[in-house]
Amino acid sequence: MIQEILKKIGFNDKEVEIYLEALRLGRSTPVRIAKNTGINRTTVYSVAKSLIQKGVLIEDIGQKYIYLVALPPEQLTNMLEKKKQSLKEEEKLITQAMEELSKLPTNQQYAMPKIRFIEEADLEDYLYKQTNDWNKSAKKYDSTWWGFQDHTLVAHYKKWIDAFWLKTPSTQNIQLKMFSNASEIEKKMVEKKIAQREINFWGTGKNFTSSFWIIGDYIIMIYTQNRPFYLIEIYNPVMAHNLREVFSNLWSEIKKK
Repeated sequence: MIQEILKKIGFNDKEVEIYLEALRLGRSTPVRIAKNTGINRTTVYSVAKSLIQKGVLIEDIGQKYIYLVALPPEQLTNMLEKKKQSLKEEEKLITQAMEELSKLPTNQQYAMPKIRFIEEADLEDYLYKQTNDWNKSAKKYDSTWWGFQDHTLVAHYKKWIDAFWLKTPSTQNIQLKMFSNASEIEKKMVEKKIAQREINFWGTGKNFTSSFWIIGDYIIMIYTQNRPFYLIEIYNPVMAHNLREVFSNLWSEIKKK
């Protein structure tokens, strides 16, 4: 059991065997560990260096012979701290890479689409995470979220919608102009009279079963009628432009009536 757990947190087979033997002995020479495990002495030295880097073994060279000392099991947290530090460094590098890549010249008229599929387990977190990016993209054009919104999205993600309007700084100056299928929950949202949020109850759209947003360079489709829910995000400036034109013109025509 413990062997499998150690493998899952990053130990290989030899590291598991040598670490457990070193832990059993407490303090021992590499020669003894090699004899007890049947692993080649050179391999023991090599693996011991790896375990020292992981922070679960130390090398005592203060005497005539080299001794390996296994640290208490509690020191396995050293591995976690090293991984956290590594992730922080990777995050800095990714941020730097994004900044440098954004400076490269690109064809603003056309870009290959980027598609993401988000499953239900990650959907709400993704909404919170992507809100600022979507708003930033919308502000490059008309600062408007266009599309059709299925009322079941409000039923399942009302907490995010409230946070969007009340707690998200990037939402300032953002307008939402959506068609929707009439429902009690959506009507209650309308009664809140959020000035930036306009919903047009489209009678002929009652059979829509998903939400469809156009936000700047993004096209987002969200299915929340039945489980499992999911979200599909398409980054495509060309398609988003054309769909924005369709919905903005449709909105204008219907508002005239």
